[in-house]
Amino acid sequence: MAYVQLTEELVLDYIKNLEPMQEKFSSFDNISIKEVGDGNLNYVYIVTNISKPEETIILKQAVPFLRVVGESWPLDIERMEFEVMALRQQYEFCPDLVPEIYYADTEMSLVIMQNLDKHTIIRGEMNLGKKFPKMPDHVSTFLAEMIFKSSDWGMAGKTEKWPHHDSAAKKEMVEKYINKDLCNLTENFIFSYPLYKSDTNSYTPGLTEEDLADIQEDNELKVKAAMLRYKFMNNAEALLHGDLHTGSIMANEEETYIIDPEFAFYGPAGFDIGLLTGNMFLAYIAQAYRQVQLGNNPLEYRKWVLDAIKEIWEGFISKYDKLWQEKEAEDKYPMWDYEGGSEAFKMLREAEVLRIFRDAIGFAGTVMIRRTLGLAKVSDIADIEDTVARAVLDRLALRIGKQFILKADTFNSIQEVIAIADGISPLV
Repeated sequence: MAYVQLTEELVLDYIKNLEPMQEKFSSFDNISIKEVGDGNLNYVYIVTNISKPEETIILKQAVPFLRVVGESWPLDIERMEFEVMALRQQYEFCPDLVPEIYYADTEMSLVIMQNLDKHTIIRGEMNLGKKFPKMPDHVSTFLAEMIFKSSDWGMAGKTEKWPHHDSAAKKEMVEKYINKDLCNLTENFIFSYPLYKSDTNSYTPGLTEEDLADIQEDNELKVKAAMLRYKFMNNAEALLHGDLHTGSIMANEEETYIIDPEFAFYGPAGFDIGLLTGNMFLAYIAQAYRQVQLGNNPLEYRKWVLDAIKEIWEGFISKYDKLWQEKEAEDKYPMWDYEGGSEAFKMLREAEVLRIFRDAIGFAGTVMIRRTLGLAKVSDIADIEDTVARAVLDRLALRIGKQFILKADTFNSIQEVIAIADGISPLV
């Protein structure tokens, strides 16, 4: 059928005529439909059979404009195709960490998928001080599997034409994931607008002109941010989620799911890691205030956040390296077939992981600045009603983000990165 923007009233008429939904629901007589989107891009509906609550799905539909702004900012509705493709690829690599797709409709620009009704978005729960003990391990698995297996390191194989190293399959993937509209959003809203006096920017009234100038008029910072933007635009290294943060992770104490990969594209291997790391550091900053409001000593929870950041990175390194060694053992690439070759191969792996790490920390800094000065905020800090306290936290986020960008090329370990954050916003 031709594209129609669904509403709560129209969703039922649409799904009840779909064979996969007729198999999913025993009856459509007592259905609850609720729109739960975050208001930024798409409309998201939870559909549940009230008589049998286990019969439930999520329907997500793209609309032809940027929802947070309105119809004055048009977007291509074909962007949903990238989310569907990415979900299917992620499900192939990490079936326990992404929701299952039940149905997709290209013309209607929508996808129907598993409702993770036993899981919650971790950002809101972290704001309330909840810990997710298995999340760092699960997320590091997702990152390692997706980044390695979609990269040239992981995809290059032997073919009759190229018996030692054929990279054609990866190049075909790059072409398939040219997600121009949503990449343009990222290029502007993360890497550009927050760094000058854009009309799209929004920030806490307590921030001063000096605070803004410290970011928007710092030559070294702006050059390094521009180089990060260039990497984002040109380095097609791995298939990325493209918008990975604590609002795109659903979890409980045992399971973790990565959701909403509509920004998926081929980009720098460190980008997803950087997005999540920056958001985790924003949580770390926010909890200095939030834990006091909850009647707790902030030390314990803030330490858990830092430990989670460290566990995600170290877990990624270990799993990424293991995948690479397994691939090499299978392929026996002749590049390393000489005395001392195994040491050279180890040096390559270490150099590549360090490169990814330094890129990731630079990207983490850009997202911390974006979430403070740009259009789309995070509830960790933005939902704090005390504007004086919020300005203090925002200022810390800007200072930490700035140092991450300026010093990214000097870092050798996640402990050094954590030390920067601890020095500006002390753990104690």
